Amino acid sequence: MASKILKIFTICLFVCAVCAVSFFIQTGRLSDPFTILMVFGSILLSVVISWYISYANLYRRLASLQRKYEKSELSLLDTRRQSYILNVIKQAIDVFGEEQNLEQVLRRIIDAVARILQVDVIILQLYSDEQQSFFMRVIKGREELTLGEQIKEDVIKKGQSHLINDLASFPKYKFLSEQGIRSLIVAPLRRRKKVIGLIGGLADKPRDFTGEELDILTTVASQAGLLAENAQLLEKTKLLSITDGLTSLYNHRHFQDKLMVEVKKAKEDGKSLSLIMGDVDDFKHYNDTNGHPAGDEVLRQIGKILKNNTKRKDIVARYGGEEFVIILPNTTKKDAVIVAEKLRKTVEEYKFVNEKSQPGGKVTITFGLADYPEEADSAVELMKKADDALYKGKGAGKNQVVAA
Repeated sequence: MASKILKIFTICLFVCAVCAVSFFIQTGRLSDPFTILMVFGSILLSVVISWYISYANLYRRLASLQRKYEKSELSLLDTRRQSYILNVIKQAIDVFGEEQNLEQVLRRIIDAVARILQVDVIILQLYSDEQQSFFMRVIKGREELTLGEQIKEDVIKKGQSHLINDLASFPKYKFLSEQGIRSLIVAPLRRRKKVIGLIGGLADKPRDFTGEELDILTTVASQAGLLAENAQLLEKTKLLSITDGLTSLYNHRHFQDKLMVEVKKAKEDGKSLSLIMGDVDDFKHYNDTNGHPAGDEVLRQIGKILKNNTKRKDIVARYGGEEFVIILPNTTKKDAVIVAEKLRKTVEEYKFVNEKSQPGGKVTITFGLADYPEEADSAVELMKKADDALYKGKGAGKNQVVAA
C-alpha cells in the first residue's frame, strides 16, 4: 500500500514540476538553458530515487514473501512426513492386530523409514536384558551387517541417539567403517524408560543427516518400541500355554499338535520322520528315596540334556510324569538310533544328586523309537510303535535304546 501511494505521489510531483517549469519558461522567468537543464535533471533524479525506493521496498516484500513461502513448504513437507509415518505405524499396528507377526510389522516400519531417510541400510534389533543380547533382527539393504559392541554400549546401555555424518572421524566406530559404512543415524527403542532395542539408518557414502531426520527416527522408534513390547508379552503368553512348567520343554498338548503337523509335512515332502520316546528308569524309587523336590530336579536336568543335545529343528517335549518325547523331522531310523544312544549315554554319565541310591547306582533312561513311513503311516501309529519299543527296552533290562 505504501509503495503504491509513493508511486502516485512521485507521478503527481513529476507532472507538477514539468508544468511549473513550462509556465516559468513561457512567462520568461526561466530562460537560461543551463538552468532549465539543471531543473529537469533534479526532477528526473528525484523521480529515479523515488522509483528506486519503491522497487527496493517491493523487492524486500517479495523476498519476505518468498521466505514465508519456503518456510510454509518446509512445514508442509514436515507435516506430510509425520502424517506418512503415523499412517505407516497405524497400518503396522493394524497388521499386528490381525496377524500378530512381529517380524512382518517391523519390516513394514523399516521399509517406510528407508523411503523417508533415503538410506542404503535400515536395521532394527530387539534386545533382551535377561540374555544380555539381541534376539531379533530385521534388516533391509544388506544380507549381513554387525553393529558391534560399541553401538550396543552407547545406544542400548546408555540409551543415546547418534547422528554421525563421517564415521571415519570416530575411531571407536572403526568396526562399522571397516564394513563400508560412512554415515550413521540411530535411536534406541524405549518402553517405560527401558531400552529394548534400536533402529538405525546407515549409508555407504557420506551423508548430511539432520536433526529433523533424527527426530523422525526417534518418533518411529517410540512406536516400534510399543509394538515390540506388546509382541514380546504376547509371545511369552503363547509360550506359557505350550510349555511344561517344570522342565520348560513343550507340553503334551503341543507335542500332539506338532506331531500331526510334522507327519503331514513328511508325507507331502516324501521324507522320513522319527519319533523317540523315553522313560526315566526306576523314577518312583528315586522319588520315594529322595523326595519329590529332588525328583523334580532330576526331570529338569534330563530336560536340559535332551534339549541341549538335539538340533534346533527337533521338537523336545515332556509327555507326562517321567516320560519324554522327541520329534526328529527329516531323520531316518538309523540316524535316530544314533541320537537316542548319545542322549542315553549323556544321562547315564551325568552326576545327579543322590543317584547312588538308585538300582545300579545311576539315574538312567530307556528309549524306544520308530520311523515314518517305515514302521507307521500315521501319527497315532507312530506313537504306538515307539511306545511298544520303549517298553520292550524296559522289559529287557532298561538303560538302552530299542528301535521298532
